[in-house]
Amino acid sequence: MSERVVISGMGIVSAFAGLPCYTKEQYWNSIREGISAVTDWQPEGCDDFPVRYAAAINFAQFKTDHQQMLAGSPLLERRGYFGLAAALHAYKDARLDKSMSIGCAVCSGVPDISDNEMLALQAAGAYPESLQTHQPTDMSGLACSNDRMVSAIAEKCDITGPVLNINGACAGAAQALGMAYRAIRRGEVDVVLAGGADSVLNTRVMSGLFLLGATATTSPKGLSLCCPFDKQRSGLVAGEGGAFLVLESESSAKARGATIYAEVIGYGSSLDAYKITAPHPEGQGAKAAMLAAMNDAQIQPQDIDYINAHGTSTPLNDQVETHVIKDIFSACQDYPLVSSTKSMIGHWISAAAAPEAMATVLGIYHGVVPPTINLMTPDSDCDLDYVSHCAREKKIRYALSNSFGFGGINACLAFGAYDGR
Repeated sequence: MSERVVISGMGIVSAFAGLPCYTKEQYWNSIREGISAVTDWQPEGCDDFPVRYAAAINFAQFKTDHQQMLAGSPLLERRGYFGLAAALHAYKDARLDKSMSIGCAVCSGVPDISDNEMLALQAAGAYPESLQTHQPTDMSGLACSNDRMVSAIAEKCDITGPVLNINGACAGAAQALGMAYRAIRRGEVDVVLAGGADSVLNTRVMSGLFLLGATATTSPKGLSLCCPFDKQRSGLVAGEGGAFLVLESESSAKARGATIYAEVIGYGSSLDAYKITAPHPEGQGAKAAMLAAMNDAQIQPQDIDYINAHGTSTPLNDQVETHVIKDIFSACQDYPLVSSTKSMIGHWISAAAAPEAMATVLGIYHGVVPPTINLMTPDSDCDLDYVSHCAREKKIRYALSNSFGFGGINACLAFGAYDGR
């Protein structure tokens, strides 16, 4: 018999209204109140970069606030520190201890090496040779390999169970959560710290996203630039941070008296096989992932009360995602409520699914659907109930969290209210 999988802890590093956010309570209160994390932004040393807004974290303040927690931690880059801190917050929230069988599953994105570091490495000669003479800093190539964050978390938490690192574009964190869910259900491990962290707020990655036409640049909306499903949406607004959820077998959680926030009941993943930078026009891959998650959970479309949308504020994604939802739920009496929490925290790229899963789980736990902010002018092609402006109280029995990434990578997680049976 398969193990039931529950959520017994959560941790996050984020920002709202320019202030750091480190607890699930701070995060949920900000999400519920529709507070935006988007501020004016320019890369360090640049005052004419075309992308002018982001949901950025004050890194100096973060390091000060986490000095004691991160003392003795391995050398990491910016996203790695966010991920390690979020994982430690989740570990503490779940009241885990080192005697338990614990695994770790994370996503990773594009390594972040600072401009000054890159220049220093280039000046020192060929990259491999430069390592012989160039002393590593907190942004060096040694610190930002794609397996460094998961290794650091495992080291800091004395994790000896299975460790998994996924690079699945904007669906990566959902895939990490999905793989963790399956490993626990199969009985391979009792507990998994699963989630991710990312920061693309540097000139190289943001220039690439800008040249692809993915980012919003100018808009009369100003700080309200991240406006999923709005007629004036013009592209994603990048965010950064780390978020981890503790997935645990029901038997383990109940045996130790853990708080159970919700249950993970299904996971689906797919590939569009269409274009790297655009979803399939009919959303075939997105639809396949959503149906696979519901099939895995053994629930029907009419059972779904809420969908945390991928909702990137890009013209194509929002339109296609709306089309897919209407297609899947066309036979239902009512469409489920839909919202995009990216409207508040921006797009965390490879880690995006982790804070969105947290918002979905907390929405189930508190009986509240988080809002989509900045939705002022509805698009005729986006005509669902996106819970605009204000959160809405509603008992949520089942919910989906969508993640659709570059390259046509899609993932969907299904969550349910925990009934204690």
